[in-house]
Amino acid sequence: MRALRPSTPAAPRELLERPVFGLVVVAVLGTGYLQGALSMVVGLPAALGGGSVVVLQAVVACLSIAGLFTLSAVVLFGQVAGGGADRLPTTGPTVTAVVPVHRDAAALHRSVESLLGSRYEDLRVVIVAEPGDEASIERAREYASDNDRVELLINDRYPGSKAGAVNYAAEVTESEHVAVFDVDERVDPRFVPAAVAALDDCDVVQGRTIPEPDGLIETVAYYESVVLGDLSQRLLTAITDFTVAASRTVVMRRAAFETVGGYDPEMLTEDYAFAFACYEAGLDVVEQFPYASLIEAAHSPIDWWGQRKRWMTGYAQVLHGLVAGCTAPKNYRTLVSPVICAGSVIGNLFMLSLVPKMAVLVVNGVAAWVVLPVLALVGVALAMRAYDARAGRLDGIGVGALVTPVVLPLYSLAGIKAVVEYLLGWDGAWYSVAKGA
Repeated sequence: MRALRPSTPAAPRELLERPVFGLVVVAVLGTGYLQGALSMVVGLPAALGGGSVVVLQAVVACLSIAGLFTLSAVVLFGQVAGGGADRLPTTGPTVTAVVPVHRDAAALHRSVESLLGSRYEDLRVVIVAEPGDEASIERAREYASDNDRVELLINDRYPGSKAGAVNYAAEVTESEHVAVFDVDERVDPRFVPAAVAALDDCDVVQGRTIPEPDGLIETVAYYESVVLGDLSQRLLTAITDFTVAASRTVVMRRAAFETVGGYDPEMLTEDYAFAFACYEAGLDVVEQFPYASLIEAAHSPIDWWGQRKRWMTGYAQVLHGLVAGCTAPKNYRTLVSPVICAGSVIGNLFMLSLVPKMAVLVVNGVAAWVVLPVLALVGVALAMRAYDARAGRLDGIGVGALVTPVVLPLYSLAGIKAVVEYLLGWDGAWYSVAKGA
């Protein structure tokens, strides 16, 4: 991955990163505590006798967060309740499913074999390997020789990034629809036909991905995806019509892909940049909930932290580009996009500030108020786990949902660290997690 912006010398930058990160964290925690300890006068409605009461700001924060979670959950479960289609097409326009692979030969069977098991017959799988990755190339050749629906491409045109691999595959194929999947996905056999059916009325179909919760860290990743993926996007989409179009579990019209010029290889999180490109181009992106893909989660605390830090560094990079793009706005969405993206970046400060506000309630002997947002969060997590278990994607429910409240501050710390590093001169480095069989 190339460096995407000038960076300060390594040693001075590294010397600054930790103390600046520490200062930001202390400032957020301290400010959050002071805010939470403030007293507020709240007027009561006539139905409750009128008048007013004095409450801690931390109590108001609990009520607000619980209400926000609940309202988002209503929207989420309304979409989930829609269910899948009764009849799905088995043939139609050809779909080219692009699977970029780089040093993940051991996981390649997950995506390729599940795609070959799709109920959609007019599907071809193009595996794009990086030059020099002999293990992946050899495994891809085996699939290509065993099945005429599989093709191997070696990315010697735009090597070095997932975005370049996808763009290369799109350039040398001619199908009406293009799809992109991660190498470690187990794709539901109904997803591609359902997406093709939906493309009659939209430009891009984005599927849901579920980290497999088969360990402690993996369980944290699963509930993180529920809270920060499934839940947090609901009201944003309802208000702004912004829907994420990523670089995995996505099927799109070729015309839509070409309209935005494909994925940007200069971006660390090419999928997030692609989502905003689709948004500003006015493309219609639709989410597909019923037929989710299972993906591998990070398997260690170091991988979990490194992966999240990479994502948030990419978000900061995307925000940088969106702000710069405001100098020549194409439409009102060009101005709205930086605001949406800033919410993802700056929102980490807000999530972390909730921790000292909860501490205020404990110190003041009114810790019971903490139960409201915790119950709302855990309730949503349990409901989504039950939904996935009932659909046969996961085994049982378990008690893992109890870790959900811990996810937000941990993710916030990773996000703050990433933004600090970016602002101090990120050098273009990126983190890759290990994927097994």
